[in-house]
Amino acid sequence: MRLVTRGDLDGLTCAVIFSLHEKIDRVVLLHPQDITDGRAHILPGDVIANLPYHPNAGMWFDHHMHTATPNVPMGEIKGAFAEAPSAARLVYDFYGGESAMPQFAELVRETDRLDSASLEPEDVLAPQSYIQLGFTIDGRSGLGTFENYFLHLLDLLSGGAPIAQVMEDQAVKRRCELMASEDDTFRGALREHSHLVGNVVVTDFRGLDHSPVGNRFLVYALFPEANVSVRIHWGPARAHQMVLLGHSIFNRTCKTNVGDLAARYGGGGHRGAGSIPLKSEANEQIAMILAELRANG
Repeated sequence: MRLVTRGDLDGLTCAVIFSLHEKIDRVVLLHPQDITDGRAHILPGDVIANLPYHPNAGMWFDHHMHTATPNVPMGEIKGAFAEAPSAARLVYDFYGGESAMPQFAELVRETDRLDSASLEPEDVLAPQSYIQLGFTIDGRSGLGTFENYFLHLLDLLSGGAPIAQVMEDQAVKRRCELMASEDDTFRGALREHSHLVGNVVVTDFRGLDHSPVGNRFLVYALFPEANVSVRIHWGPARAHQMVLLGHSIFNRTCKTNVGDLAARYGGGGHRGAGSIPLKSEANEQIAMILAELRANG
């Protein structure tokens, strides 16, 4: 049985829980847009978690309520599709939650915090433990491909390694050290390529050869006046432009459901975060997105 999930902490925690309850012989990492755009090769009976629905799924769990997922036959498929702080929370509860798996209660709680961006300033400026681990597998941190790294973490966590031991693992330490070494460069790039448009902080990395490595929440510490962010950069192979939307985790006054907004432009997400691949007329679409974010405050 294959598990198809997203390569972030939420997907990793889902994989850890599934590994205890299902015969998972392969893990496939996808971006949500791969399913939305019909590029994903989903086999009959695949377990899908933290990604949009696909009709071949044997089980499906997702908490992104605005992921351009039409015609979901929830009465006919095993799993859960509901509003929750993480997909991992849905999977955890499905298999009995803390009463059945107390050893993973902290992992799931911290996954909830990171995926819902329920963080404190120190989580952004000096992350520790599971939150720091999550940043090392956040595709938006700019650390590049990491399927082997993801599988390595899955082995560690599903094998019962405590988080202190995981953080001392050499592969984990290398990624943490890389992010720390790039911090000043990333801060400089944010300041140089970001500007305020009303309540929105806009970061445009399209002019760079590659997006710099760094913590995606740092922009909210640098621009506390903003309550929502728009980050623009090139997608893989510069085939199209990507727009990432997010509520500020420190100035929580944004009224726009950015997942709903993203879905209307062919992307998806949930209330506090979303992403959009722009195929054409990118600047016009960006202008319309900004106008809506500003109008709603």
